[in-house]
Amino acid sequence: MNASTFKDRIGLFTILTYFILLFGLMLLDNSRAEQIPDTVKEVNFIKIMQVVLTTLIFILPATLFCRFMRDERTAFLNMNKTPNLYFILTAAACILFALPAVSGLESWNVALHLPSSMAGTESWMRGKEKEAEKITNMFFQDKSIGGLVINILVMAFMAALSEEIFFRGLLQQIFIKNKINPHVAIVIAAIMFSAFHLQFFGFIPRIFLGIVLGYLYYITQNLWVSITAHFCNNAFAVVATHFYAPEITGTEGAAIPAEQPIGVAFVLLSLAMVIGQLVLLQRYANKIKTLL
Repeated sequence: MNASTFKDRIGLFTILTYFILLFGLMLLDNSRAEQIPDTVKEVNFIKIMQVVLTTLIFILPATLFCRFMRDERTAFLNMNKTPNLYFILTAAACILFALPAVSGLESWNVALHLPSSMAGTESWMRGKEKEAEKITNMFFQDKSIGGLVINILVMAFMAALSEEIFFRGLLQQIFIKNKINPHVAIVIAAIMFSAFHLQFFGFIPRIFLGIVLGYLYYITQNLWVSITAHFCNNAFAVVATHFYAPEITGTEGAAIPAEQPIGVAFVLLSLAMVIGQLVLLQRYANKIKTLL
């Protein structure tokens, strides 16, 4: 085993250990009852803490890892190049085309039920989902343009930046560096990405999104592309909720109206369009490489 391979093995062990510890802490924290914020001050504090925490648990570890364990430093994350405009447009298109598939998978995921012997566990899981939904709904109390901009910065930009740096730039990349098949690495990173959110009834659609983001990064070798796609996905949800969710007037929050179920045909068409975009992106990326 040469020095480079040894360093990659140590890097993988370090990152996986960190993730397991972090995931364990998240599970412990998630086991307690959430306190629903009921004032603007409390909501703003949660937003600030969300920015601080995502920076501390995702961006800082990735930065330290690159600083002390990678010869490439920041280049390891593939953030040191301006992305091709076609890459950016394709990333946004992939997210747009993926929306029906995400909606369909979410409807199917929500409808899943655990065996009757695990009814208590399922009840707890659904209760945690409702708690998370109430807290999220409170983020949209402020219906002003300023409130929308803050939510886009916190819930779309910061989430996209920090999560892509960690799950695609760091985790997926170190899997591939350790000779794991890239397709397998993309799927594993997507599963870990979805699991970390601890939203049990959004687990499957988030895996799908993670796979799309993983391929966007792998094909283009530019993390800004998957960050753009992730941002577009989150920003769309933030804007839609801001303008179409009902006003929130009490501490119980207000549920966002359920979407109409997406037919199987639309889900399959959505999947086909996303795959088509990724194939075209791969061909374009290969063409660029031959010209260099």
